[in-house]
Amino acid sequence: MMKHKQKQPYGCGLYAVANACNLDNFITDERLEKSKNGNVIGQLSKWMQDDGHQFYIDSLYYNHAGKKLPTSALDYKPVGEGLDFLPVLINIQYSEEGKRHLVGGKIDKDKNLYLYDSLAEEMEVTTLGKVNRKYHRVFGLFLFMCVETGDYVFI
Repeated sequence: MMKHKQKQPYGCGLYAVANACNLDNFITDERLEKSKNGNVIGQLSKWMQDDGHQFYIDSLYYNHAGKKLPTSALDYKPVGEGLDFLPVLINIQYSEEGKRHLVGGKIDKDKNLYLYDSLAEEMEVTTLGKVNRKYHRVFGLFLFMCVETGDYVFI
């Protein structure tokens, strides 16, 4: 089930972070207003830290031209005892006109990706490889990192 769905054509970054990290209070009217011209990764990281979360968004892969995710990025999954999900953000081309969109997701130990596209009706269970085939362009894959240790954040 997807908790947070967009009702306006902007603010996808807020929804992606809220869905990927289970941050119910991340989407505010003030932040939505500031998101009307799009979100940037640094802005989203700052807002997480403003809320007291000790993590930030880091790029695992990014290609401004919007090529597909490389094979090396398709195998990420949580590793270790008690680590159930690896939250991620994926920057995609959403429309034929080239509009970009940020979606949230969680990868489990079996490499299943629970994709939270805030413009879709429901959450989709897929894989990073299928995301490569589903969207015309995949610009980036982002992870959440601990400010103090630099370790991946798991939920």
